[in-house]
Amino acid sequence: AAGAVGKRLCAALARAGSSVVACDRHEHLPSSIKQVASHTVGGVDVRDEARLKEVFGQFADPNTAVWNLASPLSVETALSPEVAEAVTIGGMKNVLKAMRNSGARRICFTDSIGSFGSTSPRSGVAGRWLVENPDQDPGSDYGLQKRACRELLDEFASKHNGDPRIAVLPGVLHNEPVWGNGTTEYALDALMAASRGKPYVCPVETDVTLPMVFTDDLMRGLISLQAAREDELKEPERIYCIPGLSFSPEQLFHEIRQHVPNFETSVKLNKNMNKFANLWPNELSTEEPSRDLAYEADVTLPRMVASVLNAHSARKLNNTAAFRSIDTCESGQINDYMLEKYVRKYMVRGRERFEYGAIGNRQGMVKTIVKEMMAAMDVDSDGKVSPDDFIVWSNTNNVESYVDDYMLMQVTEQMRSRNSFY
Repeated sequence: AAGAVGKRLCAALARAGSSVVACDRHEHLPSSIKQVASHTVGGVDVRDEARLKEVFGQFADPNTAVWNLASPLSVETALSPEVAEAVTIGGMKNVLKAMRNSGARRICFTDSIGSFGSTSPRSGVAGRWLVENPDQDPGSDYGLQKRACRELLDEFASKHNGDPRIAVLPGVLHNEPVWGNGTTEYALDALMAASRGKPYVCPVETDVTLPMVFTDDLMRGLISLQAAREDELKEPERIYCIPGLSFSPEQLFHEIRQHVPNFETSVKLNKNMNKFANLWPNELSTEEPSRDLAYEADVTLPRMVASVLNAHSARKLNNTAAFRSIDTCESGQINDYMLEKYVRKYMVRGRERFEYGAIGNRQGMVKTIVKEMMAAMDVDSDGKVSPDDFIVWSNTNNVESYVDDYMLMQVTEQMRSRNSFY
């Protein structure tokens, strides 16, 4: 649930009125998920059958809809196919077994354009093509693993009266500061480089067009797929592409230069990424999701580029302001003394009586919190944090959330200890 798609899906489901149980393999989930989910459960690895059985036994019933988003990206799979297989295929087997035990029927799975191989149509391809061509070679372990999951879902439907729904995703575009190691992520890398005023080295041929979707559109498509009545889903195996926009690196760079005129690019092909880019379709069919899901994409290339660049710019301004709030003497660096002073003054003082007061003393834990934050920020271990290092750390953290998450972890551990004692 803590990935780029998972975080936004949790929020979208909550806005739609669903009670969300968010699970992730990491022990502690981000604050953004805790704010929208009814329950958050950390330490849930889909490879752990017993842990899944425990979670489903606590939260799932026949009315539960399950989203299985656990799957490494294309390049990650190419680099570690055995690990990816254990997560993607082994994890799906464990999820379906836990669903059978709890009586849950509906499962939504995110497939990928990586399932399409060189023999698939280049334009206007529908998800059903994968069903109609089960023996086609996707050209990668990534695609083969996705096919294995579709087969497991088909068996779940035919033998166990399951209600699987499959969303075939193009490259997912968003304005978050971090992402995984996939092929279509080249676009996110380029946008980040442009926002920082740095040159970009493109790993795929610049005239290759790939299908993408911005998260705003994607969430509408995924919610529509989950919410549809079974008799509304006409496609075989209930598999639907979620189309968005298609563009080449050349077209992306042209649009970026409308905002960053001096954006410099060059090309150095990545073997895996360029291979996948040339295997996959250029454009996905819009007919089936429009007909059965009432879904059509709204976000255009200019709108996407502006949204992402604006988000990066705003984030940089906010992170710079946070740095200067800690560096009150304007030295251009942060040390542990400055950080401790800031945490004590703004994050802790006056809150002890109202938050976790019965469990732990926030002031007493500040030194430990500061030590951990400095270890993460101070990449060269010289006791000083530069503005650039702070901004990189802030891409996935902020001081207040770090303090609150640390305190919540202490509270949880102490409560477990007390319950175990009694």
